[in-house]
Amino acid sequence: MGLKIVLIFAKAELRRGTRIKHFMVPPHSLQILSALTPPEHTVIIIDEYHHVADPDLQADLIGINVWTVSSSRAYTLAEHYRRRGIPVILGGAHVTVCPEEALAHADAIVLDEAEAIWSQVVRDANEGHLKRIYQGQMLPLDETPAPDWSPFHPNDYVIQASLSTTRGCARRCDFCYESCRPKPNFRQRSLDKVLREIDARPGQVISFLDNDITVNKSFARELFTALIPRQRRWLAMTSIEVADDETLLDLMAESGCRTLFVGFESIVPGSLSEVHKHCNRVEDYARNVQRIHDRGIMINGSFVFGFDHDDMDVFDRTVAFGIEAHLETATFTVLTPYPGTTLHQRLESEGRIFDRDWSHYDTTRCVFHPAQMTPQQLEAGYFRAYAQFYTWASILRRCRSGEPGFAKRLFLNIAYKRVEPLYGVLGRRFHVGWLRPLFNWYASPY
Repeated sequence: MGLKIVLIFAKAELRRGTRIKHFMVPPHSLQILSALTPPEHTVIIIDEYHHVADPDLQADLIGINVWTVSSSRAYTLAEHYRRRGIPVILGGAHVTVCPEEALAHADAIVLDEAEAIWSQVVRDANEGHLKRIYQGQMLPLDETPAPDWSPFHPNDYVIQASLSTTRGCARRCDFCYESCRPKPNFRQRSLDKVLREIDARPGQVISFLDNDITVNKSFARELFTALIPRQRRWLAMTSIEVADDETLLDLMAESGCRTLFVGFESIVPGSLSEVHKHCNRVEDYARNVQRIHDRGIMINGSFVFGFDHDDMDVFDRTVAFGIEAHLETATFTVLTPYPGTTLHQRLESEGRIFDRDWSHYDTTRCVFHPAQMTPQQLEAGYFRAYAQFYTWASILRRCRSGEPGFAKRLFLNIAYKRVEPLYGVLGRRFHVGWLRPLFNWYASPY
């Protein structure tokens, strides 16, 4: 007899976050497990940012994806369902780096990537003898099936097509979870499989989930060339060094690139060297931003505060750079030493981590002693940067009135930050699917 399996993305309560991001792009990993589950079993997926898990739900097996900041919620759910006699298995990045902690709250845990052993987990659960620990492994990505989107309601998210062309990362930035994974871990899907998945997904806009869509430039050129006749629009993450290659930028624009999430990380060269972000060159930032803008591509710049080379002026100087460069939007974060990362190991060895409440590891709180300011000064500077960057004066200057695309850039800023409190009604009385035509207009060319 088949099992009823419930897979849960546990929700984190963020002190300050861009709430819209939870409604834009669906999470990804549990859909792959659903696709790997034999058809005699039933799979239900719950994203708690949309639908809080029912404490009375019925299931034969519950799997919970655990991130550091959501671990408290995940453990609470796990303990509740275990008291009701339902076996619970935990997995995800936090479980892999904190296995003993996770084992205290679960019947079983999965370490690393689950694709290679998920069928065994389901078989053992069906036979009633789960092992305590399942060790996953990295497989070639072409052995991983396309995600199963059937458990998701199409109006839970604005973007209906999200996918990865790669997994892992070719870089070694100390503050990133990828720094605690064995190297090399970068893997590339075949172009044919990527294109088949793109063609199978609805909607005009594609969100690529890769850490850097252009890290393999040869593959990127093949992908972008193949996208041109498909006439889709797309968003992705990349490094600012992508603009060193103007021919590649031209191809990106022609293939439908509308917005890039760019990890600047810092405007302080010493801070970049400190965490081994060697691909970023501050002296080229302004030139490369202009090159991207010249092709009608918008930029969401990502900046981190709290590196050892950051002084009290870094907040105002970063905001001034963003305004002067006319960045459409910016995401600011407080440097956070996630467990298992190289950054965490260094700060721990130096005795600088003072807060080990994982719910505070949300990139808005300071959990360690910075080198050139107090924790309170770092948090205050973070909030001040957001406030200054999203004043109406800043928005109007960055949106470049009188130039093509002004209305779309203005809409992006308003949606991204100015009306954030209104997102509390999304997914309840107001389905985000109703926003899709407006988003499609934003993603159309200038």
